[in-house]
Amino acid sequence: MTAKILVLDPLTLVGREFLRNHERLGALVSDLEFRHTALDDEHQIADFALGPALVPPLSDPEELTGFDAVVVASDGVSSRHDHLLVFLDDQPDAAVVDLSRLGCLDDRTRPSIGGPPTDARQLRVAHPALVATAAVIEVLAPFGGLHGSLAAIDPVSAFGREAVELLARQAGHRIQGAPVEERIDGHVLAFNLVAIESDELQREASLLLQNVSLAVTRCLSGCFHGHIAHLGVGFSQKLEASDIGEALSQAETITVQDLPLSLDSTIDSDQVVATAPLVSSDGSEMAITLMADGLRIGGALTAIDVLESLV
Repeated sequence: MTAKILVLDPLTLVGREFLRNHERLGALVSDLEFRHTALDDEHQIADFALGPALVPPLSDPEELTGFDAVVVASDGVSSRHDHLLVFLDDQPDAAVVDLSRLGCLDDRTRPSIGGPPTDARQLRVAHPALVATAAVIEVLAPFGGLHGSLAAIDPVSAFGREAVELLARQAGHRIQGAPVEERIDGHVLAFNLVAIESDELQREASLLLQNVSLAVTRCLSGCFHGHIAHLGVGFSQKLEASDIGEALSQAETITVQDLPLSLDSTIDSDQVVATAPLVSSDGSEMAITLMADGLRIGGALTAIDVLESLV
C-alpha cells in the first residue's frame, strides 16, 4: 500500500535530502503535497527530481488533514507552526515524522530509528549520533553487559542552510579580528567547539537504547557538515579487538576504515563510517569513533525508515 504524504518545508537542507531519495519514496508514497512555514505569503517554487512543484504557505490546520502522514522538515520555528500544533491537538492519532527535531515538538514526539511499528504515532528522527550508536550496539548486544559513554559532536548544518552561510561570515569576521555579532544557536562556532547541555540527548539515548547504560555529552563544532560520535563501551567479559571487529563487519550500515579518517568521507554516504575499535589492555573496554552524514543517517534515510513504520 502506498501513502499520501505532506512535506512541510521541503526546500530546507533536510527537506531536499528527503526528496532526493525518490526511488525509495516512490515505493512508499502515492501522492506528495507541500507547504512552507516562511512568514511571507508567497508560493515557493521547488524543482525536485520528482519534478517541479509549488509550495504554498501553511495557513490553516485543516491543510494538514487527509494525509497518511506529515513529514516536518523545517529549519526553524515560525508562527505558522502554530497550525501544526493545533492540528496535533485536534488529531492526536495523526502520523507525524519530525525530520528536523524541532524543539516545539519535543514533548509531543518520541525518538525513533524506524523498525517495527509502535503505538506512538508522532515520531522524531533520532539524533545522528544515536542512530550510529544503535547500529553498533545492535551487533555488540550478544556480548552482554554493555555500558559506557557517548560524546556527540554536531556540525553547523544541523541548524540549516542559513547557519552554514552564517558560519562563513563568522569565520571572515574572526580572521579580520572583528567582533562577531551574528550567532548560530547563540554561539560563535567559527574555529570553535562549544560544549552544551546534553540532558535531552541523554533522555533520548535512554529511550532508544534501553538495555545499555550510556553517559552522554554533546558539543557543537565549527565544521560545515558531518556528525561525529566518540563511543566507549564496557563489557562484562574479556574481548579481543578481533571479536569486536568481526561483530562490526556484520552490521549492514557500518563501514570500518583505516586511519586517518576524515569527515569528508561521509558526505552523501548511506553508511556510518567507523574507525577500527581499540580495546583496553584487560579487554573490558572498547573505544571507537563514528562519523556520518547527518542529512542522511539520522536524517532523510532514517526518516524514510520511520515513515515506513507508520504507514
